[in-house]
Amino acid sequence: MEKNKLKESEIIAYALPGAVSAMVHQPPVQYGMMFMTDYLGISPAAMGTAMLVTKLLDYVVSIFAGSIIEKTPSEKHGKYALWMRWTTYTLFFGSLLQLVNTTGIIPSPLARLLFVSVFYCTLHFGMNFRATAQGGIMQRMAGTSMDDRKRLNARQAQIAAAVTIISGATTIPLIQFFGKQFGEANGYAVMVLTFGIVFLGLSFFTLFPVMKRYDLPRERAEVAKAPSVAQMFKSLIDNKQMIVMFLLTTATTVGTQIYTPLLAYYFRVVTGQFSVMTLLLTVQGIAGFLFSLIAPPIAKKLGKKGALIFGSVLSIASFLGIWLIGLNNLWAMVVFACLARGAVSINACFRYNYYLDCGEYGYYTTGQDNRTMALTVMNWPTKIGFLAGGSAVGFGLALIGYTAGMEITPAFAGKFMALFGLVPAAFSIISLLLTIFGYKLTDEQAAFYAAENVKREAALKQA
Repeated sequence: MEKNKLKESEIIAYALPGAVSAMVHQPPVQYGMMFMTDYLGISPAAMGTAMLVTKLLDYVVSIFAGSIIEKTPSEKHGKYALWMRWTTYTLFFGSLLQLVNTTGIIPSPLARLLFVSVFYCTLHFGMNFRATAQGGIMQRMAGTSMDDRKRLNARQAQIAAAVTIISGATTIPLIQFFGKQFGEANGYAVMVLTFGIVFLGLSFFTLFPVMKRYDLPRERAEVAKAPSVAQMFKSLIDNKQMIVMFLLTTATTVGTQIYTPLLAYYFRVVTGQFSVMTLLLTVQGIAGFLFSLIAPPIAKKLGKKGALIFGSVLSIASFLGIWLIGLNNLWAMVVFACLARGAVSINACFRYNYYLDCGEYGYYTTGQDNRTMALTVMNWPTKIGFLAGGSAVGFGLALIGYTAGMEITPAFAGKFMALFGLVPAAFSIISLLLTIFGYKLTDEQAAFYAAENVKREAALKQA
């Protein structure tokens, strides 16, 4: 098996722009709703309706992103490089224009909401294609080398974790600084513009040249040979390992999306220690980075499946610790929260690899190349997690009797901690069981399937 053919500089060129892109597309996610209500004068009800509609549209696009990539001619750029280029612009403009203060040029709040919604869709529709294409570029660069695939994914997660620390320390100060210079409402857009220029520069001068080297253009005749959309979806249904990976990742994501928004309630409502949350977010970022560094040695020792099991066990222990101890011991809560972030970082180091392995398995066993669709499936648990997890938080808080401004009783606090820690732990247990009993692919099998698939493609081209 070919090993370590990629230079470290090429891996950094691939990983760094993707990590920095989070500094551009995360601010609209974190501050967009508050920006609409507080600066654009949009009512919460109208905003909620628009978000529901746009999220549903986003889910529909995420389902078909892979098949669209397969069917799009790319004679000038490679199959995946084309979409990485296009989505560089949708990411930049979609993020920036969501946070532009349009009150001076668009008089109607409803029209301002429509403006934001259009660019919300621009960003998130594009991200569906970008996530798939980014995994495809990884496969092109690494070829059949499992070591290089792991290096690419791990380095991407490590740099992303480091960038999270930087963005956490600089985003709000930059918003405040630019707000003083250009007006409070304009601070958000100028901050995104600043990070966006860095992102564009890194994309043009590092990522694009590497993509051009490894992802070669393809002729229309090759596109015409791509399977139909129906065949692509059938190949996913026939791929049992893909179904298992989808289910276990969905369980993990739903649990995480229940836990994450409840953090603010824990610090602000239940314990009244909201100032500690700022410290937690910083320490969590550092913990995520440190765990991303130890993830590759864990996978080398235990294999990627072993790393997946390790991450699930760590999640279960962390969430159970939060449930049992976190209410009465704030600093124990901080420790368990950092361990939970560590589990997320370990899984993130091999996220693309798991789905690429399933794609290689499906291609080998069925003869149907569904690797692009496999990378598209990777996005579905995130979409489901945001929808199901977010809904579970709202219904869960209502079920335990939460109302704004209520007096926090010991009985309520106990119920809250069960929702906060025990329920996510239950989803992590489901993920662990699916991994142990359902996921069968080993690193050696994945390497074998990838090598055999390359031979099959070479034979088809000769024919």
